Amino acid sequence: EDEPLLREAVARELREAGYRVGEAATAEAALATAEAAAAAGGPPPVVVTGLHLGPGRDGLSLGSEMLRRWPEVGVVYITCRPDALDGRLLGPREHYVVKPVAPETLRQAVRRLMPAWAPGRMPPWAAGLGQAVAAALGLAGAQKGA
Repeated sequence: EDEPLLREAVARELREAGYRVGEAATAEAALATAEAAAAAGGPPPVVVTGLHLGPGRDGLSLGSEMLRRWPEVGVVYITCRPDALDGRLLGPREHYVVKPVAPETLRQAVRRLMPAWAPGRMPPWAAGLGQAVAAALGLAGAQKGA
């Protein structure tokens, strides 16, 4: 988010909800932060971005690049003008919220895109896999997720 006050408010709200948060004022800085996180153990599970980020990439471009690199990442777009999506259909890992964003609306959007399984547990999509396939994916011995 390029608006400092909104970026700080969103970050504070998500921290208070128990999420680890990294902040970036530009799409390029957000990509660098995500790359560092990916190198250290995995990309961020959810990225929250404004649509208009000033010079450089916009939020839609940032979201597209995040999803191209890491398809499992969720992207929440914040906008005061939903028509700015210009008829773009959002994918299953994307959601948008309208400014001014109510804290519960933001938390719900992020929660909706968070992975449904906790570390060390088998993701829901793996429930029907045989043991050999689960082992090949590094899921052997994991318990089924609730």
